[in-house]
Amino acid sequence: MKRAELFSAVAHEMKGLGFKRRKSNYEYVLDLGPGFEGWCSFADATKGEKTALWVATFVGVRSAEIENRILAWCGDVVPGWDGRFYVPTVSMNVGYLAPESQWREHRIDLAAHSVEDAIRPNLSDVTDIALDFLREHASYAGLAAAMKLDRGQLTERTMERLPIALALQGDMEGAHRELAPMRRQVDEAAYLAPRYLRYLQGFETEFPLERLREE
Repeated sequence: MKRAELFSAVAHEMKGLGFKRRKSNYEYVLDLGPGFEGWCSFADATKGEKTALWVATFVGVRSAEIENRILAWCGDVVPGWDGRFYVPTVSMNVGYLAPESQWREHRIDLAAHSVEDAIRPNLSDVTDIALDFLREHASYAGLAAAMKLDRGQLTERTMERLPIALALQGDMEGAHRELAPMRRQVDEAAYLAPRYLRYLQGFETEFPLERLREE
């Protein structure tokens, strides 16, 4: 079995689950309703084995409202990644959502496994874990809850996205509290301080806490 055959089979099965392929057979999206999109991705590595692949499954939810604000305020969705890049608002390896809460990947022997046997573990990640996660977190409250899990996520991305998710669900006090780490980065003149200043200006213009207190 060739690597291309493996991921072609994955693409077929993901289509059957309602996903649409993005730019390759490694990344898929699922409509979760207005403004929200589910995301699944597969990452493979050889780890020095000629006939084996290690394949990990990732799951995430993207909010257009959140990502568009970050792009408008900061100039890119992630430092160095402009609007052409697709970034889930929250994402993680599915293993962190399983009872063991740890990194998960599956070893596939391209020489010994059939295509059906090879793709089964990663597809089970999708059907048994990822789909439930997507359905449960396709809202601002759901996104905020997922980000607060703090399991296998990038702190810098969560720091920019959690305040917006809270603000959009109406928790303005909580949203402004979550800005504290970013303010510390600015005070300490961290290398991302200019970016965070732009973010804070954009956030406080759209979601001013003082005005809400007066109302």
